Amino acid sequence: MLRWWRSEGREQRVSLSMVSLVLSLSAALVLGLTSWVPQVLARDIGITDAEPGLLQVAQGAFGVQSLGAGLTVTLYDRGFRLSRGSTILADTVTKGAPVVALRGTLDPGDEHPREEVTRVYPAVSIDAVSRDGESVTYSGVVHDDADSLPMRITFEPTDGRIRMDVAVEGASAVTVNLDWRPATTGIAPALPERNLKAKAYWVDPTVTEQPAFTWILGTDVSIGPVQVPRAVDLRQDGRIGIHVWSPRAVVTVTDTPRPAVEDSAP
Repeated sequence: MLRWWRSEGREQRVSLSMVSLVLSLSAALVLGLTSWVPQVLARDIGITDAEPGLLQVAQGAFGVQSLGAGLTVTLYDRGFRLSRGSTILADTVTKGAPVVALRGTLDPGDEHPREEVTRVYPAVSIDAVSRDGESVTYSGVVHDDADSLPMRITFEPTDGRIRMDVAVEGASAVTVNLDWRPATTGIAPALPERNLKAKAYWVDPTVTEQPAFTWILGTDVSIGPVQVPRAVDLRQDGRIGIHVWSPRAVVTVTDTPRPAVEDSAP
């Protein structure tokens, strides 16, 4: 009889241990799903991650170009810098091409558009730079391993701002890659008026040309043309991808920073 009681006790302890283990694993699974599923849903906004490739620049295209009134654009081997004097207004991405061209279609979708990308031209080669008054144009190509498309990037001062006008012949969409900065905050009604970190957003299609976001540099950034779908992607470290569904994308930066802002939680 004593042996029977001991056997029953061991079996009960084993059963309770198994139940406890199952409950612990279930709780961990639920906790993991509650943190993982919203992140996946937040990322599934119909915007393709257009990762930039390499940037190559011909020797004669490097250097500082004046846009007048103290404004300059400088092309380094790591990308473009827009400045007023010693004040940085914006940088293109510092680890890859400033422009990526896309071919494909845009599905209107029920809640938001969805990019259907069939080909990506991730790399940029800049061959030459030319001037026309205060405007500066860089010419070259965007390319993949097998094909290329003609590209031009024009910088010009306009109404107290610097406009970066990118045109890629034959592209369905153009992505301009800016260097990431803290406190990237949406400006309503174009984008939600909050910190935009680690998510992607479609620009409100009803707004006319106005700033879409600001950041720790204090400058405001507008995205055009306004007649086409536009999006902002901050899901990848180190860059802000601006998607414009047109062969032409226009990114305009104010030339007078606001007072400095601080980074904040979403």
